[in-house]
Amino acid sequence: MEQIQSQSPDAPVASRRQLIASLIAGGAIVAASPMLTRTAHAATSDIPKNDERDNPALNAALDRESRMVATYALAVAATTNEDDKAALLLIHDNHVAYVDALRGYLATEAQDPSGQPLATPSGSFAAIAALLSGLEDETATIHTNSIAGLTGINAASLVASIITVEARQAAALALVSGNSALVAARV
Repeated sequence: MEQIQSQSPDAPVASRRQLIASLIAGGAIVAASPMLTRTAHAATSDIPKNDERDNPALNAALDRESRMVATYALAVAATTNEDDKAALLLIHDNHVAYVDALRGYLATEAQDPSGQPLATPSGSFAAIAALLSGLEDETATIHTNSIAGLTGINAASLVASIITVEARQAAALALVSGNSALVAARV
């Protein structure tokens, strides 16, 4: 297992798995939080209706997240180290949760996403992590740009919760790919 040394000499050494897990812990819960909030409000008030004008942007996000799931499946298959596989599976599972949250929000308005991977990860773990970091950053940027066009606060909250975790995932992957902490923080 490769160890990552912190900038501080007093800090304990962490594995890639621990580093990635600590940076993106709770991703599925963050993505599901708008759904949980809506359920909690149902007991005390009327549930606001979803604005159908948001459906195209949310379906585009659903398609992108489905493609990220497919890409991570290939990355896991291309990785041999068990700790690295576990770290990638954690992020894969976050993307599965985003797909589920978007489908749940869209309900019958959800379209069938393509599910085609965005890339075919291969090579060393550092190369795979660098590729995935770029895709995470690109995906977060796409989602960020889509927020301006969203009408409903619930739709915007859902997409914003996904962006937050994807930015952490991009930074974590940049860090384990060999970038310095300063460079990873700018991803």
